[in-house]
Amino acid sequence: MKRMSAVILGLFVAGAALGADKPTGEFSATASIDTPSGTRSMAFDDVVSNPRSLADVVPLKKVLENGGQQALASAIRGSGQGQIKLGALVYPVDLVVAEKIQDGWRYFIVTTRPIKNTETEEDGGASLDYPFAVFGFDATAFGSPDGVIYTRAALSIDPDGHLHVAQYGGQPGTLTDIARVD
Repeated sequence: MKRMSAVILGLFVAGAALGADKPTGEFSATASIDTPSGTRSMAFDDVVSNPRSLADVVPLKKVLENGGQQALASAIRGSGQGQIKLGALVYPVDLVVAEKIQDGWRYFIVTTRPIKNTETEEDGGASLDYPFAVFGFDATAFGSPDGVIYTRAALSIDPDGHLHVAQYGGQPGTLTDIARVD
């Protein structure tokens, strides 16, 4: 019986260690976004099942250079890489980039549906150049620091495939209490 318990404990510890070493997983956090009427906090849930590597993202740089933000949005829209639950709202995940870092993974999760802070926001003008919402965070074996939410974002991609994100108006929101739940 003791040997069986030791084997089960060993498998559990090995599974936990592997969880930090693989780029897939389920995550939860608390999302906070500043709005004109105050800060809104809500639950954030995401399942990362099929992330792209930096090398997989490099070809999207050419799409962005040739056609701009809207061409990139068209290229990734509907890729079916999962869903983000933000409070009671569900957003499609159109791109997940996972980069190996020293003690875990860095994630950028992109949806082609910007997050509206108020019901009266206009979709026009300069904001059309910011067609994305982006959630960025690090997941490490020893916990995760706070992440960031770009509610209306424009993307750029460097030659190595790293995403760079610019927020349209206002400040980005935050992800806190990030936890791997799988």
